[in-house]
Amino acid sequence: MKKLTTIKVDNLKVRTIIGFNDWEREKKQDVSISFSFKYDIQKALEKDSKYDIVDYKKIVKYIIKMVESSSYNLLETLCERVYEYLHSNINIEDINLSTSKPGALRFTDNVSVIISQKDRKNLFIIGIGSNIDAKQNVKKAKKELIKLGKVIKETDIIKTEPLKFKEQNDFLNGAIMIQSDKSFADMNDELKDIETLLGRVRNSNKNGPRTIDLDILTYNSTITDKDVNSVDFLKDFVNELNN
Repeated sequence: MKKLTTIKVDNLKVRTIIGFNDWEREKKQDVSISFSFKYDIQKALEKDSKYDIVDYKKIVKYIIKMVESSSYNLLETLCERVYEYLHSNINIEDINLSTSKPGALRFTDNVSVIISQKDRKNLFIIGIGSNIDAKQNVKKAKKELIKLGKVIKETDIIKTEPLKFKEQNDFLNGAIMIQSDKSFADMNDELKDIETLLGRVRNSNKNGPRTIDLDILTYNSTITDKDVNSVDFLKDFVNELNN
């Protein structure tokens, strides 16, 4: 069972070039960044180990370096760049982010730009593979996948040779891009459920024949399956769907 916990960082002070007026481009100005997110602490609690937490100190250090080494015309752009960085982390969800510029308007303390993940969707590229009743199982898998979000586009289904365990039938492979409000962890659980529904049997030979294989290849444009870097047809699927 998931044990979601909220991490909150308040008023992180950074200095950067921000603004489009000439005088604003002359020297760095103060910007305040606040954010919160949730993550599942179950694994960390089991071992009481720092190696199983989301390292928010590392996150803060990266944000400081990213913001202070860059320049921005708009506060909105700065906020979006920080959000994209947070959003690329597959272990966190329910992000809320605020960036503020003190004194941006007369008679005000500051002006803020706020992004909430509940107003956005996550973008997944999901790889599909089968070599047992492949045509039927790929069709069934697609029928289940469309229940998980909005299908943006998909690749053709192609025939591929087995890569690691050679003594088995060829595969049918493809990929689908889905927009969904599900987190990475929740989507991964849904894919495992679909695999079970379609008769996937897991044994010691994880590269053996299977009714269906569903993997998250990318999450919000971040590669989450290392095979994308080494398997040509997976790399081609990702490139096709991202263009």
